Amino acid sequence: MTLVDYRDRASVLVWVVLVGLVAQRLLILPVRTFSTTVLGSPITLTLTGTTLLGALLTGLIATGTEAVVRAHPRGRYSLVDRRVTRRAPLRNHWVYWAIPIALVIVAVLLLPIAPSRLYWFAGLVLTGMLLGLSLAGIYYTVDPFATGYWRARLGLNALTYAITLVLFLVVYRTRVRSIVSATEVTLLSSLLALELLRGSERPVSQVALYAVITGLVLGEATWALNYWRLGSLTGGLLLLLLFYNVVGLAHHALQGHIGRRVLLEFGFITLSTLALIWEFAP
Repeated sequence: MTLVDYRDRASVLVWVVLVGLVAQRLLILPVRTFSTTVLGSPITLTLTGTTLLGALLTGLIATGTEAVVRAHPRGRYSLVDRRVTRRAPLRNHWVYWAIPIALVIVAVLLLPIAPSRLYWFAGLVLTGMLLGLSLAGIYYTVDPFATGYWRARLGLNALTYAITLVLFLVVYRTRVRSIVSATEVTLLSSLLALELLRGSERPVSQVALYAVITGLVLGEATWALNYWRLGSLTGGLLLLLLFYNVVGLAHHALQGHIGRRVLLEFGFITLSTLALIWEFAP
């Protein structure tokens, strides 16, 4: 079997995404507005060029990440048992799409509001670098028994939490209706939790279930926090802390390691972080 260098596919995907982000700055598309009523209250949804570009790039990212995963020797086949050589098709590649999609969402939301061309260009370059690194990390985490897996896994975890904080800050800062912001947080939290929990090497159905539960918990928390007059940084940090706790407990639950020691550890981290937020956050 001829192996394909994943870097060829990853570089093509990065350049296509960067071209799309440049087009966002150059093209002006018409704005469409839709009004509806949800739970007895009127809601106006605005469809802009940013929305259309985000949807287009999301589709491209999904197919491009799929191509990168399939370039891995295990991208088509997975070991049924490490003690034997019999192989079975590796399915459910969609669990690898989360980080690249989240990166594109961040870029589509933040690049248009860059204060100057220099900041916009720096953000564009940073997006390309992070996207390339994330694709490399995904490639090296396809096989949990390969060399370099844990370094790639730790890098992806750090990048996931950083993106999560940025997205929470952006969503919380908009101050839109809870039905909209809570829904956004639910979808984004589920997506990012999927990336963190897939490292548990449990069945995809279980991982997806815990990721959805994480998203629902964060969505409910967003709905409650919207009734408080909190700064965007404080609200974003509180959501990130809750996200960390729920994902961490879900990971331990998937591994069957939930116990008193784990609960005490997360309780200590939560109290310490809340004290820091209370002291330093505006």
